[in-house]
Amino acid sequence: MPRYVIRVSEDWFVDGSIGGCGAERINHSCDPNLRMREVAHRAVFVSRRWIREGEELTWDYRFRRTAPRRPCHCGSAHCRGSMNLK
Repeated sequence: MPRYVIRVSEDWFVDGSIGGCGAERINHSCDPNLRMREVAHRAVFVSRRWIREGEELTWDYRFRRTAPRRPCHCGSAHCRGSMNLK
């Protein structure tokens, strides 16, 4: 079973595979159209700009530098080549 875990803080994680809400379908981009906010102990995604109908929803996964390197193929002009922070 896939895991969709968001690290909100050092000791707070949200597992999107429990109950699911659709956020597990948000893909990574180095130049995302969404950002995450914490609202009432919930992870809420809000748009960073106008999102066109049919456009993919994206968020910067920002994996730790020390995590195993995950290559990025987002195609953005700002792509850092990795889902990990530099």
